[in-house]
Amino acid sequence: MLICHNMVENSKKILIVEDDIHVSKVFQVQLEKIGFIVILASDGEEATLILEKEKPDLVILDLMIPKKDGFDVIKEIRANALFLKTPVIILSNLGQETDKTRALELGATEYLVKIDYPIQEIIDKVKAYLK
Repeated sequence: MLICHNMVENSKKILIVEDDIHVSKVFQVQLEKIGFIVILASDGEEATLILEKEKPDLVILDLMIPKKDGFDVIKEIRANALFLKTPVIILSNLGQETDKTRALELGATEYLVKIDYPIQEIIDKVKAYLK
């Protein structure tokens, strides 16, 4: 777990749940550059622990992660009254309609297939949700 609190105290917090450290680092650098506090989790169990402790304003969630998959993490997020309105953006390599439908039915706010969206477009979506 890596937490960087060197930004402004009232910055919005983003939890990135991604087991590919290169992907999460790219997003962390881009999001911190524009003033967000970024918290990284590399598996589903770590993500649920961080959720309670850090109470992020938005979650970027991969579905194929170790220990507890992204579908289970969405269920846990939405089962907690604190996070009913927290935007959850799925960022996954799973492009099948069944995966997308399942994630959205479980409470994901948006479903993005990694290869279909350039990083800047994803960053713009995050900014729009946190306005």
